[in-house]
Amino acid sequence: MRARMAEFPKDALWQMLFGDPLSTRACKAGENAQNTVDQLNCAIVEIIQLLRAEHGNESRAFKQAERELCEVRDMQNCGDVAVACKRGIVLFTLWREPVFADRFRSSDSKLVRDLTQRILPVTAPSFLANLGQRPDAFVALCCTLYVLWAGEPMALKPGWEMEHAGVPGSCRLP
Repeated sequence: MRARMAEFPKDALWQMLFGDPLSTRACKAGENAQNTVDQLNCAIVEIIQLLRAEHGNESRAFKQAERELCEVRDMQNCGDVAVACKRGIVLFTLWREPVFADRFRSSDSKLVRDLTQRILPVTAPSFLANLGQRPDAFVALCCTLYVLWAGEPMALKPGWEMEHAGVPGSCRLP
């Protein structure tokens, strides 16, 4: 049985994912920047623990994922590049692991619901298809869709692509 994780404070996920770019914050805000990095690192540790519980310590897939996640967690740079990588991992895990998303439901219920039901099903497949090469763009897109297009129904209707497959001129949103 896994130990119960500490609760996140209100709006913790929002601050982790969409807080001000760390490179533009004033020097006296360095403590806030480090707090964001520390929270992201804690989230990555939780992701590793979740994967370990699901796949076991001896799985080759788990060992590879753990190695990659630890490399990102251990990035020393607190600039935008390192933070974008960490934020991309958290967003991707919110999309793929409901147990992880549930960790934030009490602190950021509206954000979690919108990300998991509306935004990530549309944006994450493209991020994955491009091998996660631009986590900064992925994070910015998710933030933009959440803030500027709140409540906009973006997902296609189930089966839409099959209804219109191969029919010239029918590739338009229903």
